[in-house]
Amino acid sequence: MMAEEGTQQLPYVRETVLKKRKVNEDWAIKNRERKAAKRQRRRDDGKGAIKRPEDFVREFRNKELDFVRMRTRLKVRKLPPAESLSSKLIFAIRIPGTTDLHPHMRKILRKLRLTQVLTGVFLKASEATMKRLLVVEPFVTYGFPNLKNVKELIYKKGRGFLDKEPFPLTSNDLIEKALGEHGIICLEDVVHEIATVGPHFKEASNFLMPFKLKCPERRLQMKKKPYKDGGDLGNREDKINELIEKLN
Repeated sequence: MMAEEGTQQLPYVRETVLKKRKVNEDWAIKNRERKAAKRQRRRDDGKGAIKRPEDFVREFRNKELDFVRMRTRLKVRKLPPAESLSSKLIFAIRIPGTTDLHPHMRKILRKLRLTQVLTGVFLKASEATMKRLLVVEPFVTYGFPNLKNVKELIYKKGRGFLDKEPFPLTSNDLIEKALGEHGIICLEDVVHEIATVGPHFKEASNFLMPFKLKCPERRLQMKKKPYKDGGDLGNREDKINELIEKLN
């Protein structure tokens, strides 16, 4: 009996699972090295940059003008109650624009996880979210995605965080490790939680990295007016699905 207890066999793991784990580990290492090299290149490029005094003045004026326009939007525009919206799920996209952002707007974009151009995130339609989107309206467009586009975004471009490291959504084991305590154990559960805006929507959406979208054939016009007036900014409602299909 003692000999049998001492020679207990390890649990069987399929070869395909081991190979997939090895690929994910190699990908994570290469991704860290690539990001470190990119950060170093940015530091080296920024060392030799020299700005003229008029550049500083222009940047300051642009930031203050955007801040004044933001306060005007909050005073003039009335936000509809979240209950009256046609969907509880919002997909927001950061669109090209000026880099001279006021610190307050930069802070809101960071909270929305829209710090990079042509990235998108899923958000829950609430009064706080709608107010944040109104604050940064010149730099985002958003609307209500359908189930088809939710699935395609997650299946095609989905990547998750585990221990602060990104990984492709190719392993249900990693998804279960990250979200298992919330009852989310596979990719289909992630899609369901996002599409239905379930009780653990916040955890599922924060688990997903912002989606990196491709540049459309017709570049966004970047007219400083809402989409309903012929521009590219603000709420597109159901029309966001047409843009998602172009960028996915």
